[in-house]
Amino acid sequence: MDTNQGTPAPTPPPDVDAASHAIGGEAVANRAAEDARAEAFQVATARDEALRVAQAVGGMAHHGLKRWTALVFLGAIAAFVAGRPDAALFLAVAGMFALSQSWDARDRARTGDPFTDGPLIPGDFGHALRLGVPLLPPLVGAIFYFGFGAYARTLDTSPDHSVASYWCFGAVFICLMLALPPVTRAVAGVFMRGSPPTHTVRLTAALSVVVLLLPVPVRLLFDEFLRVLTTQTQPLADVGGLVAQLAGEVLFAAAAVGLWVARDLRAVCDRLGLGRMGTREWLVAAAGLAAVIGLNAGMEWLERTHLHHLWAEDQAMGRLIAGDLSLAGVLALGVSAGVGEELLVRGALQPRVGVLWASVLFAAGHVQYTWFGMATILLLGVTLGLVRRFTNTTTAITVHALYDIVAAIGTTS
Repeated sequence: MDTNQGTPAPTPPPDVDAASHAIGGEAVANRAAEDARAEAFQVATARDEALRVAQAVGGMAHHGLKRWTALVFLGAIAAFVAGRPDAALFLAVAGMFALSQSWDARDRARTGDPFTDGPLIPGDFGHALRLGVPLLPPLVGAIFYFGFGAYARTLDTSPDHSVASYWCFGAVFICLMLALPPVTRAVAGVFMRGSPPTHTVRLTAALSVVVLLLPVPVRLLFDEFLRVLTTQTQPLADVGGLVAQLAGEVLFAAAAVGLWVARDLRAVCDRLGLGRMGTREWLVAAAGLAAVIGLNAGMEWLERTHLHHLWAEDQAMGRLIAGDLSLAGVLALGVSAGVGEELLVRGALQPRVGVLWASVLFAAGHVQYTWFGMATILLLGVTLGLVRRFTNTTTAITVHALYDIVAAIGTTS
């Protein structure tokens, strides 16, 4: 008889069981410590990388603003010495856009970590600039329209002069409202739906409103301006003035997309749509040139046939601008308008506001023509905008420059 049947197996001593548990707990603790060290290393590496990026973005913006400061200051002096204040105005606006682009670049790079955001946080002077610079376009616009309205009040009493003065004083109120950030953000939402209300977006919106308010009073007082234009000895367009205008517009466009402060030159060219022209682009350019010539011819026929007095006024303005140009002047006119305006409107502005608003602003900038002439320019702008959308800005430049050369040759002959 087996007396051991049914008895349990012997258990290990208590000290052996405790040792095995201790060894297992130590292994778990070691793995946890290793995981914690790995996670800490990853966090430190990520912070170091974020700090490196912040320093690179902040450094690029800082050095870029130094370049723009020197360029705007020296360029403005040269423009005034040469008697080209319009070029100085372009440079001043370019400087504001360079600032706004540098602020946007810094804000995009911020992570919310005070350690890594140190190089991106503005100092006291930077905060002052962020508060003051956005006020300049509304305040300057208000001063301009107040002076414009006061000038209209000094003229002989007439319905046109009265409406012009009231319009200008209303424009003063609108400009002052644009000094309020909530108003500017709301206006930016109208022009640029879906775009975040960055500094550049708000600055673009404010300037757009100031420009859109201009055609009405200019047209109402145009007879007064025409008397001044026809009595001055300096031509409205000459090679020197066209070259200065071209330089101002090119720098304006470059600053508006962040040259030196947010993008390098290659990235700026990509953003402006400056690409090579292949077979497809040349075919679109040929079709676009035929379209704008045909469109202009059709609109001119309508104006000459049904609104002859407007046609005569637009023809007279065309002769004032290009009637005395030499062949070199005609070529300079085509290059200046084709390159400068297309870089600024179709290259920098259109991707931000779309074809329609870019074309409206393009037309509003041609206040020297009648309302029918500006309507024609609006349609031409839409055509050029479609060329830009389906190809690139280089193609739109080609179409615009060739069209202006053809039109100027026709005017001079």
